[in-house]
Amino acid sequence: MEVAVIGGGIVGCHIAYRLANEGMEVTLLEKEKALGEHTSTRNSGVIHGGIYYPPGSLKARLCVRGRHLTYEFLQVHDIPHWKCGKMIVALVGSEIKALEDLGKRGEENGVENLRLLDESEVRKTEPRVRCVAALHSPETGIVDMAAYIRVIERVLRGLGVTIVKQCRVLSVEDHHRLTTTRGELKFDMIINAAGLHSDSIAKMCGLERYEIIPHKGDYYNTTEEVTKGLVYPVPDSPYSLGIHLTRTLGEETLIGPSAIQVSDKEDYAIKTPREEFEKGALAMIPDFDIQRIYPGYSGNRPKVYCQGELQTDFVILKQETGRMHLLGIESPGLTAAPAIAEYVAKIMQ
Repeated sequence: MEVAVIGGGIVGCHIAYRLANEGMEVTLLEKEKALGEHTSTRNSGVIHGGIYYPPGSLKARLCVRGRHLTYEFLQVHDIPHWKCGKMIVALVGSEIKALEDLGKRGEENGVENLRLLDESEVRKTEPRVRCVAALHSPETGIVDMAAYIRVIERVLRGLGVTIVKQCRVLSVEDHHRLTTTRGELKFDMIINAAGLHSDSIAKMCGLERYEIIPHKGDYYNTTEEVTKGLVYPVPDSPYSLGIHLTRTLGEETLIGPSAIQVSDKEDYAIKTPREEFEKGALAMIPDFDIQRIYPGYSGNRPKVYCQGELQTDFVILKQETGRMHLLGIESPGLTAAPAIAEYVAKIMQ
């Protein structure tokens, strides 16, 4: 079977990897000059535990399964990563109940080794954090996304996957014919993993009811050593996990992301006021030197709406015509990617 995977982000790459390993002839189409140019590399680079998502949802199931598969892939291919752990901190007593609920949800989702810590226990690991309690997730980690994309591209080529860059899909015709900026191509099946532009591909295939509305996430950075691992607030919005602190594998700590609804899917200018990052950092680290923070980068989350209503779970569906669509693959899409690929492969059968 000849399969086209549209979209060369980490999810599209893992789908191509899975299908190639199952003996299919796979072509990966990417509109940019390089793979992973958008959502895949413009995020916190966190390998999530699987705490936040409603039990039984695709996000919960595929995040937990994907985390195991991701660590396995990173280890096998010697990709830099670090299982550094994460603290979700309650800054006031009224947030402790939310921490307890998150812990119960995480355990129901199958997240291992979660512990509720008091302030003194937190300070043994994160001496600069000030809180009343925290939920500790030791299975959470970070990955070097640039290295991840480089390696998986090399692996895909080794498996015989055809990677066609600077190839924008212009239309989808009958019998799975694609008109692209690189000419006309024909396949037995089409898988739409186009991220921010997945709604456009879906519309070409007759699915009119879905729309991707990007939610911008800006970051500021610092080289001050403020945390040992990852430190998050208790989330207060369905759109974002809040301004958090993410250690990288280099010298920087990320502060962010913010969450702003925007119209331009590829607008990467930082628009969030600096004060929002200062406030978020100081809430958890009162002695944070805010004079040392500086603008980092920006990314856009592909939030999916169906007939105007926000869909809080991944949307993965197969048309009877032999076309599959993945819409709203935002966080924890990076962590879930290999499990999403496994799920897609099962649906194809």
